[in-house]
Amino acid sequence: MKKQRILTLSCLFFSVIFILSACSNSQTANKTSESTSQTVQAKVNERYQSALSYLESGENKQAYDELNKIKNIKQAPTHVRALKADLALLLAAKKAVTAAKLTETEKYLGQLEKVESPTALVKQVNELEKEYQAVKLAKHYAAEVEQYYQAGAYQAAGGSLQALDSLSSKYQAVAMLQEKEAGYKAKIASAQATVSSEQSSTATSASEVTASNNVTPKAGYTNARSSKLLSSEYKKETGSEIASAPSEAVSSMSAKMSNQDVLSAFRKATAIPQEAGDQYYVQDLGNDHYQIEIRHTSPSDPQVSNLKGMYRFDLASGVSQKLNEVSGQYEKLN
Repeated sequence: MKKQRILTLSCLFFSVIFILSACSNSQTANKTSESTSQTVQAKVNERYQSALSYLESGENKQAYDELNKIKNIKQAPTHVRALKADLALLLAAKKAVTAAKLTETEKYLGQLEKVESPTALVKQVNELEKEYQAVKLAKHYAAEVEQYYQAGAYQAAGGSLQALDSLSSKYQAVAMLQEKEAGYKAKIASAQATVSSEQSSTATSASEVTASNNVTPKAGYTNARSSKLLSSEYKKETGSEIASAPSEAVSSMSAKMSNQDVLSAFRKATAIPQEAGDQYYVQDLGNDHYQIEIRHTSPSDPQVSNLKGMYRFDLASGVSQKLNEVSGQYEKLN
C-alpha cells in the first residue's frame, strides 16, 4: 500500500513537472513570436518613414522602392499599403505627363484626387497637377504657333510663342515643346518685319493726307493702341480711334480696363504665368463673365504688339476659354 502511494505521488510529481515545462515552452514561444512581430512592425514603420522622407524631397521612385522592400506587404498596416498603391499611381501619372500624354495623366490624377494624407504625398500630387497644367498649356500654345504662322496671323503666332516660352522649362515635356517650336522665332520675326515695313509705307502715304487736316497719328503705348478691347471701348466712349488718341487718354482708358481681382482669379484658375512686360485688358461682360486680352511687345521689334491671347473667363466657375484667331471660335482651356 505504501509502495502504491509512493508510485502515485511520483506520477503526480512528474505530471506537474511536465505541465510546468510545457507552459514554460509555450510562454517562451509566445514571447519569441511577439518579439518577432514587434521587430517586423518596427522594420515596416522604418521603411514607411524613409519613404516619407524621400517624398518630401520629391524622390518619388525611391519612396516607392523603399516600400517595395517590405515583405508580405498585404499584412502591413492599412496606411502603408495605401501609400504604396498611391505611389504607384503617382509614378504612372508622372511617366504619362513627361510623355505629354494628357488624357492618361488626367485619368491618374482623377484617382489621386481622394488623397488627403500623408502631407508629403499631397505635396507631390499638387506638384504633379502643376506640371499637368503647364504641359497642357504648352501643347495648346505650340499648336497655335504653327497654325497661326501658317495662316499669316503673325502677331498671334508671336504671342503664342511668347506664352509658350514663359512656361517653366523644368518640366521635360514643356522644354521639349519649347525646343521644337524655337525655329519659329526667326520666321515670325522676319514675317512681322515684312508686314511692319508694308504698314510703314502705307502710313507714310496716309500721313501726307492727314497732315493737310492737321491730324497726326500718335506714337507710344504699343500694346494699348493695338488692343482690340481697348480700341472697342475707346471708340464706344469717344467715337474716335485709339490709334490717334493722346497718350493721356490711352493711359486713362488702360487704367479703366484693369481689374486685379479678376486677373488674380484668372491666373489661379488657368495656371497662366504672368511674364514681365505682359499687358492685360479686362472687359466686364456682366454676370461675372469677363473678356481678358493679354499683349506683349515683340522681342524683335518693340513697335509690334503680339497677342498672347483673347480669353473669356467665368469668375464664378473658374472656367476659361481662349479665342482661336483662325477659326474665330472660343475653345475651352481648363
